[in-house]
Amino acid sequence: MKIIGITGGIGSGKSLVANLLKDNYGAHILNTDRIAKEQMAVGGASYELVAALFGKEILSEDKTINRGKLAEIVFHDKEKLLKLNEVTHPLVLEAVEEEILSLKKKGGIPYLVIETALMIESGYDAICDEVWYVYAPKEDRRRRLKEERNYTDEKVNSIFASQSTSKDFRNRFEKVIENTGDIDNLRQQVERLI
Repeated sequence: MKIIGITGGIGSGKSLVANLLKDNYGAHILNTDRIAKEQMAVGGASYELVAALFGKEILSEDKTINRGKLAEIVFHDKEKLLKLNEVTHPLVLEAVEEEILSLKKKGGIPYLVIETALMIESGYDAICDEVWYVYAPKEDRRRRLKEERNYTDEKVNSIFASQSTSKDFRNRFEKVIENTGDIDNLRQQVERLI
């Protein structure tokens, strides 16, 4: 089983590339954002830690973590974002490593994809056989986030400021997918890298 990391800034097309690998090459996808969300659910691995760190102001009436409130806090305060990451990232990495072991034992999976925007910050690249950086121009990413997720310019700017830059990614990873064309162009790049 080959482990491929898929990374890039928010809105770059990581999920699209991961899904191409799933649909065309039988890849199994581990999305670190999804794992982090599951772990922040009541009873999840990081729920108590995050609730204790940020207090009642991030909890909804049903005691679930209000991810909107949490995001609002951390995207305006880098120190709080660092604290959140210090609590959650090791737990997500641990879950990813456990899933890798489980899937290796099962067998039959040609590719495992770790999809994350935080490849560099969280050290996922250390457990990948190779990492692919998905690039898309900032203007395209901004448009997608505003149209598809209803993000404001302020929210987009704060997220962009908290993530690695294109230069950081390109300096770190040799395999680059340029998400600047249509789906066929993307499919061809994936095929070439596979």
